This record gives sequence, structure tokens and C-alpha cells, in this order.
Amino acid sequence: MEKSHVEAVLILGEPFSKHEPFNFSTQDTTRRIHNLIPTMLKHRLTAPPEESYSLHRKLSGSFLLCSKLGANFECKDLFDDIWENYTCSE
Repeated sequence: MEKSHVEAVLILGEPFSKHEPFNFSTQDTTRRIHNLIPTMLKHRLTAPPEESYSLHRKLSGSFLLCSKLGANFECKDLFDDIWENYTCSE
């Protein structure tokens, strides 16, 4: 189960890992994540926190929208900019 979760995170991170355009119209992210879900469901001890579901819905929607629009752009600079300007508020 842990291996499946790690693999899912790595798959979702692919658009943000390189300084090159990511073609959302040809990606197979959804299919690859979908293939991991049965393992995660079978072996989980509890349901994930509500925040995880919210993040999942947002990421899924973003990938789907970019796919439908045929988006092809560099994502790493966007991620790096957000990361550099992020401040934690407690």
C-alpha cells in the first residue's frame, strides 16, 4: 500500500519535475492513478483525512481541465514560484 501511495505522488509530480512543457492532452496520469486505487483501498486501515479528498478533487479537476483544453506548458516554474513564496500560517 505504501508503495502505491508513493507511486501516486510521483506520478502526480511529473508535470512539476522538469523544465520542459508537459502535454496534458497526451498524459496518462488518470489511468495510472486509477490502476493504483484498488491496492490502496484493499489495504488501508482508515479513510484518509477530509483534506486529502479535497486536494484529490482539485488535482483531478485541474488535470482533467488541462487535458480537455489540450494544455501544453511548463509547470515547474509555476510550482517553484509558489514554493518560494509560500508562508506557513498556524
